[in-house]
Amino acid sequence: MSRQLRQVSRLTLSAVLMGTPLITHAAETPGALTIVVKDQNTDRPLSSAQIVIRERETNSTRSVQTDAQGRIVVELLDPGLYSVNVAKGGFSSSYEPSVRVVTRKNLKIEFELREQAIEEVEVRAQQADVLASASSTYLDREALRSAVGGGSDPLLSLDGLPGLASASEFASFSVRGRGPRDNLLFVDDFPFDKAVHFDATLGEEEDVGGGGRFSIFAPNVISGAEFSPGGWSAAYGGRAASLLKLEVADGNPSPSASLRFDIAGYEVGYDGPAGITEDSTLLVSARRLDFGSFFETIEELDIGAPVLRDVIVKSVVPINQNHTFEVLLIDTHEDYFRDVTHVFASPNFEDAALQYSEQDSDLYGFTLRSLIGEEAVLTNKVYYRTSDKISSEGESFPDLVPEGSPASSFPVREDIITVGEGETEIGWRSDFETLNQWGVFSAGLRVTQTELDYSTVLDGDWIRFVYDDDDFRQDPDQRFIVLTPENINSSLNQKATSYAGYVEQVFEFGDWDFRSGVRLERDGFADESFASPRFGVNWRPGKTVRYFVTAGLFHQSPRFLDLAANESNDLENEEITHASIGFEYFPNNSWSVLTEAYYQNLDKLVVDLDRASGTFANIGDGTSYGVDIVANGTIREGIYATATYSYNDAEVDRKDGRGAVAAEFNREHVATLGLTWEISDRWKVAGRYKYLSGRPDDAFIIHSDVLGEGQPLRYSKEITERNVGRKDSTAMFNVRVDYRRAFGPVDATAFLDVINLTAASSSDDTEFDYRRGVEVEDESEAEPLIGLRLDYAW
Repeated sequence: MSRQLRQVSRLTLSAVLMGTPLITHAAETPGALTIVVKDQNTDRPLSSAQIVIRERETNSTRSVQTDAQGRIVVELLDPGLYSVNVAKGGFSSSYEPSVRVVTRKNLKIEFELREQAIEEVEVRAQQADVLASASSTYLDREALRSAVGGGSDPLLSLDGLPGLASASEFASFSVRGRGPRDNLLFVDDFPFDKAVHFDATLGEEEDVGGGGRFSIFAPNVISGAEFSPGGWSAAYGGRAASLLKLEVADGNPSPSASLRFDIAGYEVGYDGPAGITEDSTLLVSARRLDFGSFFETIEELDIGAPVLRDVIVKSVVPINQNHTFEVLLIDTHEDYFRDVTHVFASPNFEDAALQYSEQDSDLYGFTLRSLIGEEAVLTNKVYYRTSDKISSEGESFPDLVPEGSPASSFPVREDIITVGEGETEIGWRSDFETLNQWGVFSAGLRVTQTELDYSTVLDGDWIRFVYDDDDFRQDPDQRFIVLTPENINSSLNQKATSYAGYVEQVFEFGDWDFRSGVRLERDGFADESFASPRFGVNWRPGKTVRYFVTAGLFHQSPRFLDLAANESNDLENEEITHASIGFEYFPNNSWSVLTEAYYQNLDKLVVDLDRASGTFANIGDGTSYGVDIVANGTIREGIYATATYSYNDAEVDRKDGRGAVAAEFNREHVATLGLTWEISDRWKVAGRYKYLSGRPDDAFIIHSDVLGEGQPLRYSKEITERNVGRKDSTAMFNVRVDYRRAFGPVDATAFLDVINLTAASSSDDTEFDYRRGVEVEDESEAEPLIGLRLDYAW
């Protein structure tokens, strides 16, 4: 589906702005800010924090301070952009250069200050957690919803983070040579790996390995994202490429409703008080996007019909001064089908596949956060997660009927293979954190019970025309492989309980921080126990430079699909030994440059042995090393610049006698250069240039007429060596324009985000057309994404 879905947004902003009069309107109704200041380590409110709010257009300022609850409501603010500076003696100060006040709305923003002897000014209002890895990056709500190339997807807005490579307009990404499915993702600290729609189980190789297309999050739902490319604390485990923690936004103090729509569908939302207790809040987001109807409108009839629906509800209920209860409900649904009518519209019938998939995925999470004593925090979370997915693939034969015949006359073989993936998980997570005489101590427990119901059913023998030269064939001279029910049919019905616990201590000695911890785990499915030590050192001798080192052992559990593919797949956890060293330089309060060099030893990697039988084994090993450089700064107020460069050399030995070759998702060079200009309270423009080295390529032989005399003409692709060459590099330029203004009680926001403006080659994925014996490349074209959002506050 990758090539087809690249055409998901062929719209322009002109239609929106043509209907948006730009004439002068009456003065907009004032808005307000509720500012909350907390201690980053203890989560306690900080009273008497000094806050300076400056309206950027007029340069007028207001000075206030927080009350005993660490909060202050600043009213009668003209809508527009403000800068906010927060300071308190004994704590690091914090500066947010761009806070938007919206008409009639009271917006809540939080600042977390860290107790610190060295006074410093932070670039953003919130920084990565003290226990996170040294190179962690935090993106706030405004950065996520207005990032160039982000469109309407928060995961797309991560582009440009250290070590991260995103090659298209889809939400999947790879980090430091690892694949999209190797990333560890949490939503409000609940594990939720079903956060991306249309993560294909069947189809072409680039679809199956792609990691999904669109995130489940509508714009403005995520209030913050913390990203770590490696070396994170012992509190997290299960995947080893990166750690991404997403925070679903709380409701604001004042109520508002929103409507967002485009030609693919709509989104509605509520954000405001819940009415349960005095300060309880509620956020509701619901959307439905029908890309099938959209594709018909733009006459892209060969793509198919993808439909998605997402509902997210979050409520925060303060019980009293020391206890807060939170509820998070996520309900997602997707379905996709492609039949002979879509095949008929395919150029040269290059894609004759019949596909169907449907998935329902839900998460119900409950959190109780308690302040204990003067300095401790105890957080308990219980959750229930379920996912039910079914995928099937068939084949049509348009070349077996006379040219010009209607689609209804095509011979078809439907539902040749069907894969069912059922998961149910119940979990409890408990975390304790407190200050002590050495610094910060934390510990936690994890208990999960997971039930799997996986099945693969093949309806008769199926010839496949793409294969490795060492895949099983009864006749070595046969130029294709045959999947048979006796080798492919499988099922996995198993329930297992897994446990994990961790302890971690941050030792603070003047300019030095030492982090030492260990994670102990028992994996019920792999039937193994292991320990994962983690270490980190930070040294900040002054205000201008910070040095850091991280090291640790990380384990990655095997995919359930790999376990279920064959009864003989007795898989263990992969082992990744990580070490890094780096520094961050602050020439002034407006600029920072971070450099990190890393080395990873990869062991017990899961590799596929044979396509014809679905067998996997933990026999691979390899290495990954490289360097990430990230520069962020403010050229002058309202103009922000970012530049990143990542070098990665990742190699894997699959133990197939060919030695170590480049890892599948390795890109030697990734570089980005971005510029954002807040022209006024209403207009913002941004651009990002991105260069990516090509991914590794395969050596292959194309054979013709492989079925022999009297059979339809078919070609096959025999892969003789994996990852021995390089695909073409990619250079892309993305631009974005945001426009915002109020029309009476309604605040309107519109954006145009054009990915690959110059229509440069934007993808190194190809599909093999076995009817013509050619590699079909993805088309390269500009991809305009637009959005129009209407907010009404009261």
